[in-house]
Amino acid sequence: MPRVLVAYASRHGGTRGIAERIGEVLRTEGLEAVVASTDATHDVGMADAFVIGSGVYMGSWLKEATDFIALHEGLFATRPVWLFSSGPLLGSQGKDAAGLLADALGPTDGPGSGGRKKIAELSGLIHPRDHRAFLGAYDPKDPPKVMVERIVRMMPAAKKSMPAGDFRDWDAVEAWAREIAAALRAPVGAR
Repeated sequence: MPRVLVAYASRHGGTRGIAERIGEVLRTEGLEAVVASTDATHDVGMADAFVIGSGVYMGSWLKEATDFIALHEGLFATRPVWLFSSGPLLGSQGKDAAGLLADALGPTDGPGSGGRKKIAELSGLIHPRDHRAFLGAYDPKDPPKVMVERIVRMMPAAKKSMPAGDFRDWDAVEAWAREIAAALRAPVGAR
């Protein structure tokens, strides 16, 4: 039975929830799955496959997630890896869900493209099987964790661009986790 490490970086818990749901589905699909924060994982070499996710803030993954990939990129290049991004909010920036998911990491070039370029660089090293983006959650009562969040929340436009609510699409998360399980259960030559 393949062992899967579902590693995540989450600032407010939304990405952690997605990682936990992926782990639950992988286990119900007959795989051994461990879910852990990227800054709390130690023996990554024991896993046969990896699902790595991060919250996305202003088009960038959290540093602990990109550092985790960079630290273990040699191992990740030799095993199946899937990536996921979490964080766009439904209705923010006037876009629908499909537009938000397509733009989760910002533009491909120019200002604001650093997050996308960083993930493209890391992906070029580890060759993930897939990279999905899922809508996130925002609770305005959960206090900001870093200075940039404090500043953004004070801006008048923040109330419009950051709608409160849980927009995570659990059906989409679970369907993707079942796809991963099916790929890992396939005969070794078909993987």
